[in-house]
Formats: sequence, structure tokens, C-alpha cells
Amino acid sequence: MNRAIVAQFESYQRLLIESVVIARFVVVKKRMVSNRGHIRVRADLSDGGLLEFSEHLVIEDDSLVTDTYSFHWQNNQQQLVRRWDNARHHMALPHAPDHIHHGDGTIEGNPETPTLALVLNTIERHII
Repeated sequence: MNRAIVAQFESYQRLLIESVVIARFVVVKKRMVSNRGHIRVRADLSDGGLLEFSEHLVIEDDSLVTDTYSFHWQNNQQQLVRRWDNARHHMALPHAPDHIHHGDGTIEGNPETPTLALVLNTIERHII
């Protein structure tokens, strides 16, 4: 088990606990093996919406790297608000594979890999 991965997962739990828009959350899956880690979380939002996220982390050259990720945010009507991910199905977009799916069906390239802190901040700005 790698200390950097453990620390990262613990920081996610702190962010979720401290966020004003997270009503409750459950860690659906957490696995750490040597230099790899995977976490999947389901969080109920204070407005009745939902945030589900999954990240696969890997240690490369002594650095913690996000290999794959998905942050899926939906409203209290179970409709997509936004999903950030790096699945390799929109490789023609700028900044591929990083992209954002919007609730209106549009998809755009994303110049930065999102973090849980950025996603929570975006949701907080929308809800509060």
C-alpha cells in the first residue's frame, strides 16, 4: 500500500465531510495495491442531486498520477448536469481525452484534469 495513495483517499473523505453541499456519502469501492489505487464514491447532494465519482491513481516516477477519472453530477430529477471524464471516446476534441458532458447534450474538451475540490466548488457555486 502506498502512503501517497492513502493520503489522497483520506483527503477526498475530508473534502466530502467538509463540503456544505454533501448531505451524505458512501465509499462504494476502495482498493489499493502496491503503486495503484481505485476509489468510487456515491454522494447525495443537499438539493437532492447526486455526485458519483471514480478515480484510478498510479504512482509513476515517484509522482501520484490520475490514470482515469469520472465525476458524474446529476440533479434531483436524475438528469445529467455535468460529467467530467477522460474515457477515450471523444479523441477528436481539443485536450482529449479530458472532456465534459453537459446536461444539454453538448460535449467539450477540457484543458485541465478536474479534481474533487474543483468539482465540489463548481457544484457549490451552482447550488448555493
